[in-house]
Amino acid sequence: MPSILITGANRGLGLEFCRQYLAEGWLVHACCRNPANANELIAAGATGTGQLHIHVMDVGEPEQVEAVAHALDGGPLDVLLNNAGIADGYGHGAYEKKDDPDIRNYDFDLWAELLRINTIAPTQVAGAFLNNIKVGDQKKIVNISSGLGSITNLSGAGKYGYCSSKAALNMATRGLSEWLKPQGVIIVPIAPGWTRTEMGGPNAMNSVEDAVTGVREVIASLTLEHTGRAWDFDGTELPW
Repeated sequence: MPSILITGANRGLGLEFCRQYLAEGWLVHACCRNPANANELIAAGATGTGQLHIHVMDVGEPEQVEAVAHALDGGPLDVLLNNAGIADGYGHGAYEKKDDPDIRNYDFDLWAELLRINTIAPTQVAGAFLNNIKVGDQKKIVNISSGLGSITNLSGAGKYGYCSSKAALNMATRGLSEWLKPQGVIIVPIAPGWTRTEMGGPNAMNSVEDAVTGVREVIASLTLEHTGRAWDFDGTELPW
């Protein structure tokens, strides 16, 4: 049975990743901050042919990350999916450009928190579960990024914290790929597109189901040739 660990698994993209992987018979380690309140995630465990294990893990709390790594006790993981993240203008849609572009009005404390959760935390999680990935069959680490992290494609001012945190995540992923490729480990950033979640907002273009299906197809196709390159959910390569 293939295995995957998913962060931010109690809602949005993370919840749908759990549902789809469970439906295909995967062993899913679902991590979220408050499992007792994750009713939809708990219900997902009763569907499909897979197995669901829910763990308490806030990616911003290193001791919780280490506790889950200890619980897995070096067991194999085929895929590590760093999905958890936050956005500025949370709940209003990161792509909708409704924010104030005047940098003098920006919340710099929020910017620091975005970098902590969206950039630093996923790289720490990757390190915590690296030994599990190394003994897995597929050896894949996927960081959920964003098209807004592409410096080439970005147009319009604003979302400074979110955009820079995802661009930094892309850079960290690229650097990690140089270290991990000789060890046979694949690591990539994948953008799920503008998706109708609480973070993406109601006017987003993609359904959660379609976004997750697309990301999963990209994950399934990954080889060492693809490592360290940025991908969109439709399988096209994104420019840095």
